[in-house]
Amino acid sequence: MTMASLGLRRWLAIGFAILLISQAPGVGLAADVSGLISRVMEVDADQWREASPTRVMITSNSDWARILFDDLNGTNTNGIRIKSVVNYGWLAGRDADDQVYAGHKIAWPDTEFDQIITRKGDMVAFFKGLGDFHDTEVYADLVLEVNVGLPQVYVWLMTGGKGTTEFVIASQDTGGMIWRDIVVASGETQQVRRVMSPQPFFRAGRTESTIVVTWLTIAILVMIVLNFPIIEALTQRVRGKEIEREPERGRKDRRDRRPSQKDVG
Repeated sequence: MTMASLGLRRWLAIGFAILLISQAPGVGLAADVSGLISRVMEVDADQWREASPTRVMITSNSDWARILFDDLNGTNTNGIRIKSVVNYGWLAGRDADDQVYAGHKIAWPDTEFDQIITRKGDMVAFFKGLGDFHDTEVYADLVLEVNVGLPQVYVWLMTGGKGTTEFVIASQDTGGMIWRDIVVASGETQQVRRVMSPQPFFRAGRTESTIVVTWLTIAILVMIVLNFPIIEALTQRVRGKEIEREPERGRKDRRDRRPSQKDVG
């Protein structure tokens, strides 16, 4: 192995190490590089990622309440949707006629131009009946998908009748709260949109899992290349050709050094 090939290997390894370090969390350059990768490789805004397992809890003394993980047209342009429902039910305050819902594209009534229309959306909801203001608490364990290509996502909070309703989204992995809001109803149906960042829905590093796998693959390939004797093979081939040319150059030099008949005379 020649000193030139060793030097080239060393500089390739150092350059690759710097590139990997720049992608590590907490390094200032990582955000810029990751942003550039996102802009170049994923130009469109549809970057749906499966979020960490979440638990949605609704605590209320209103007649009914729902959290809609959808837009009003049921097309999920809001950037968050339900992928699957693991479990749901009551934590407290259930009467025999109370109902709880959790799922994908559930039908719900809405008013448009003084007419009742049916919409569909991803939601967690309960219904106790009109004029029923006893305290109740429901839950749903969900697998959500979030569009990380959007700077913000949103949900709709809806309640009916008088009362106060608290909506909570918590991480099942850590038990920590991801998001919380309260809606106070005054007797009429309330529909409010709440905007939030997509990042709290993911464990640290989960949103970058694809990038991590990609860089790991690149690292493996680079290590294979650096340990594969390509550089040595090329160097030996070049040196072999030079060695092959040596006898020919030697013969030519000897011919050039022979005295001519004119010099002899």
